[in-house]
Parts: sequence; C-alpha cells; structure tokens
Amino acid sequence: MRIVHRVSLHATPEVVAELAAAGIAAGTGLQTFEIAERDPRWPRVAELVERHEAVDLVRTDFTARECEQAPALQLIPTWHHGYPMPDEDEGYLSATFDLAEYCASCGIGLRQKAPFRMIREPRWGVRSILQLNWVFDAFFVTPSLWRAAFEPAGIGARPVLDERGTRELSTVVQLDIPSIAPVSGLPSQGSPCVACGRRKHLPWVRGPFPPVDLGGGHAVKTNAWFGSGASAWRAIVISGDLYRRLRALRVRGVGFVPVAADVRSFVRRVRA
Repeated sequence: MRIVHRVSLHATPEVVAELAAAGIAAGTGLQTFEIAERDPRWPRVAELVERHEAVDLVRTDFTARECEQAPALQLIPTWHHGYPMPDEDEGYLSATFDLAEYCASCGIGLRQKAPFRMIREPRWGVRSILQLNWVFDAFFVTPSLWRAAFEPAGIGARPVLDERGTRELSTVVQLDIPSIAPVSGLPSQGSPCVACGRRKHLPWVRGPFPPVDLGGGHAVKTNAWFGSGASAWRAIVISGDLYRRLRALRVRGVGFVPVAADVRSFVRRVRA
C-alpha cells in the first residue's frame, strides 16, 4: 500500500527555487508532479503544498497481492465517458430519478426510476466498463462483459436508452445493483446538511475501504453516502471472486480498492 499525492501549482521562479530545495525539479508555470508519503522528500513538500495552497489529490496504490487477498473490493472508475441525457439544466435528474427524497443542497437521496439515456452508443475502444460524468454510483458495461462476468454472479442489467428515451442502445447496459449494505468503522466526517440534516462522507482515498458485509452476494451499494458540495453517491463494493473474474478477463475502465476484512485491521492500516 502506497499513499500518493498528485500536486499541481503555479510555479513562480521563487516557487521553483523552493521546489528545487525540496528535491523536486520543476519549471515555471503550471507544474504537476506525484510524490508518495513514504518518500523522504514528502515532509518538506507537504509544508510547501500547504503554504502555497496547491491542489493536492490523494490516492492509495495497492499491490496485486493486497487486491487478491481482499475479501471484497470497492469498484472505482478509471474512465468517465459522456454525460447523462438530457444534459441541459440537469434535466437527466427528473428523467432518470425519483426526486422525492433528493436534496439539491447535498445531493443525497436520488433513487433511479427509469433507464439512463446517452447521446449515442459509447465509443468503447479497448474498454468495456465506464461511468458517466456527474453520476458516480452507476456503472455501464458492454453486453458481452455483463454476460461473461456479471450475469453469472447474479447481477442484473438495465437497458440504456438513446437521447430521446425512445430507443434502446445495443452496445451498453447498466449494472443493476439494488442491494444496500452497511459500512463498519467509517469515521464521522463533516457536518449534517443544513437543508436536510443528512450526513455524507468525503470520498475514501487513504488506505483500504472500510469493512462492508456483502451478505453472501457479489455486489452491493453502501448505505453510507460519499461526495462533496452538491454531489453524493453510494460506493459500490464487489466480492473477491468477482474481482478475480474481472481481472482474468483483463477488463479496462475500472479500478479496485481493497476492503478491510474487519474494523480492527481497518483502523490499524489507516493509522499506519
């Protein structure tokens, strides 16, 4: 497990000199670099990042062995392609979701009522799984991948429609994951929404994902909501067996975060 920071900042000549003193070679203008927390240069770079209010995106890289040994894994996108339709004035919300429990301030409460719409068939290339921009708890796959990996695991498929909602697309389906599962040991974060009083968590980026009980199934959505601002989504967690099937098929367009086996190991790894 390796925690990595992707840092971006505007470097003046003075900042370039500070970066050089910290062991980071850079030029002037917009600069982006990655550095792991285990790197001996990180403490000095961290101070510089904070002082200059640089953009700091954190992720955790896991070894193949850590993923193989995990009882379950969070499914994360590595490819966002296209937008839900209609995309003007957030028209996709009322077209796709029941908004009875939706809070526009925090984004919590969307419940899908109708198929998603896409402007056209996805341009898959070598990939076979994607997420749309703006919607972070729905995955879309090719029908062949669904039949090869997800259907045998008992995961259904929902149709995807064209922009007008009148024709079913032929090269894409949505994974149907209705099961909701609790998350154990998730630290309290943030304040309740001032509009609805519900709470969500920042996206989990440091260490293994908190323990989730799949209840014997192969895919669930968490009962906990994640996100920031007006965006909120439920994390999707799959079984180790399904992960190994996807790896065997060399699926592209998705990544994986190991889920901790229990709360004790989760707390130990996060604090390490």
